[in-house]
Amino acid sequence: MTNLDLQQLIAQGEGYYIEFKKDLNTDFKKELVAFANASGGTILLGVDDNGKIVGSKSGNDFRSQIQQHASECDPAIDITMHEVDQVMVVKVAEGMHKPYRSTNGFYLRVGPNSQKMATDKIAEYVERYGRVRFDERIRKDFDGTIDNDLVDQFFNQAGIKKPLQSNTHIFQSLGLVKQIDGINYFTNASILFFTTDPTYFLPQAKITCVAYNGTEKVDILDRKDFSLDLISSIEAGLAFLRRHLNEASNIKALKREDKLEIPFVALREALVNAVAHRDYLVTGARVLIEIFTDKVIISNPGGLPAGLSEKDFGKYSLSRNPIISDLLFRVGLIEKLGTGVNRIKALLLEAHLPEAEFHFNDFFAVTFSREMQTRTDKKGGAKGGAKGGAKGGAKNIPPLSEKLMAVLDIIKANPHISYREVAEKLNINDSAAQKHFDSLKNKGIIKHSGPSKGGYWEIL
Repeated sequence: MTNLDLQQLIAQGEGYYIEFKKDLNTDFKKELVAFANASGGTILLGVDDNGKIVGSKSGNDFRSQIQQHASECDPAIDITMHEVDQVMVVKVAEGMHKPYRSTNGFYLRVGPNSQKMATDKIAEYVERYGRVRFDERIRKDFDGTIDNDLVDQFFNQAGIKKPLQSNTHIFQSLGLVKQIDGINYFTNASILFFTTDPTYFLPQAKITCVAYNGTEKVDILDRKDFSLDLISSIEAGLAFLRRHLNEASNIKALKREDKLEIPFVALREALVNAVAHRDYLVTGARVLIEIFTDKVIISNPGGLPAGLSEKDFGKYSLSRNPIISDLLFRVGLIEKLGTGVNRIKALLLEAHLPEAEFHFNDFFAVTFSREMQTRTDKKGGAKGGAKGGAKGGAKNIPPLSEKLMAVLDIIKANPHISYREVAEKLNINDSAAQKHFDSLKNKGIIKHSGPSKGGYWEIL
């Protein structure tokens, strides 16, 4: 490793494969066993938490102390070390005899942290995932054609300075490239993040979004399948949710503030968790977003990871795909590893909304209640004929036609929708869609609020 390699390694910050330590202390064994129980990693002795080189000791005596710490772990851990620019670079190999224990217990690398685990849980986890996880498996069938624009975008979002020459060293430190017999191979994680259509190599890497007209999987209003790079697919899924959920406007300090009926950050946490923790070895299923008139369900194949029980759900974090989780954390889509579930709960509580429901079996699912939508239905939406809505609305309205009901349901899902968008959804021309709107207005069921451009529809 050269000085430039070291600087690039420090610049990308701590992560799943990298740990900074100012000096050799009692926590050093914890970091050793955490890496050995996971996928291996590098400890930079002489670098503080902010990435500043403070310098470490050197010489044979110091090397002996480091080796002694590794030997005192149970079982002993295989390490190599060399000194670069006053920093002792300690490389920890992935253990072949997991689980490993320090004097303070069993630890596992979770993102940029080392998390303490109960003996039975870590043993169960490493028994199933302790060899080669899906996201770090090499792909000898991949020709290495990655999209450089996606790489640049990722580096910018992650705050990683792009090297002047090759990206290989950074890719290796992020788990995107592995070297075998002197040959560099890309991993599944690199395909997911840096190819424009990962499904060519990984057909299961899709996000499917469906909006239904009703509370059951019968009448589909809209469906989209996203097979973009992982970050773009997440963003597309979130845009689909925004498009089909209602917004409420509050005026605070002379400024309009639009909020989704379900907190956007809670939806984002659920979707990112589904992408990060799904079981990609299940090839016949995908991450699924389903929007009904009374609820939103975000699900992924694969229940709780091995080593995590229902009673520990929300207390501990175990990642089925640690590289994917680490990369999403680096670009800010995961704010803090292991806090997603509790963050969802807190956001719903703060918004005075019903608690989310979590289901675990062969799939993991989060169900959000569309309380605003349910209230609208109960207060005299158009089902079976609208009868008296808000004050001043029409009364004794006859049952609506099937077309008008469809238009009304579309407006419920998206109050900002235009005539043209409704026409496209119902496969009719623009003038027919406008007539349907006019009919609903004349019956006193809907009205338009705000400017002609940028306003929204209200259901009375």
